[in-house]
Amino acid sequence: MEMSGFSKRFYQITEWIMRLAYVNFLWILFTLAGLIILGIMPASIAMFSIINQWLNKNTEIPIFKTFLTVYKNQFLKGNILSLITIIIGLIIYVDLQFLGTVDGPLYIILFVVFTLAAILFTIFLIYIVPVYVYYDLKLIDYIKTAIMIGVINLHISITMVLGILGIQYILFIFPSIIPFFSFSLTGLYIMWSATIAFNRPVVKKEMNKKYIRVKKEIN
Repeated sequence: MEMSGFSKRFYQITEWIMRLAYVNFLWILFTLAGLIILGIMPASIAMFSIINQWLNKNTEIPIFKTFLTVYKNQFLKGNILSLITIIIGLIIYVDLQFLGTVDGPLYIILFVVFTLAAILFTIFLIYIVPVYVYYDLKLIDYIKTAIMIGVINLHISITMVLGILGIQYILFIFPSIIPFFSFSLTGLYIMWSATIAFNRPVVKKEMNKKYIRVKKEIN
């Protein structure tokens, strides 16, 4: 018996809820398996890879098998990327702390420079994993590409930040759903927004100029 429009929609929503809860559990499990610091980036890459497949209407992939395969295969490269991210973040943090020790015209100059650096770093943090799972690049080029796409699509980047803050607020109001949807829901929103940015003509033109290929899947 064919489902009615409402029943079909309800089934699809329920299916998405189950998927998000499951991949959220896997993210937490594999992050802990990597002692958090070593697990967070590989687990994030695995989660975003699966979400990217879902957004491409490939919803029949074996979730656990895919998650495990990506996690293992991207463990080293993912942690190198994580280390680079931590180093950049620490440099910006130290710079901002240094800002409190100066005054006068130098303060204004450094304030502008460090604020711009912090904004670019925020853009980098938002886009780096989506760019990693979407494009086929050399490691250092992921960083440059993430920042470039975020700056080109500044309006989308701002919307992404606001959306992430909105999701975190909902999780704060309803903490009982944190174990089920905290990371996967945020990941879904980020990947969905990033995909819109990736598919804009201005980005596609820039990627074509650089001969950058889109990944069919990551493993």
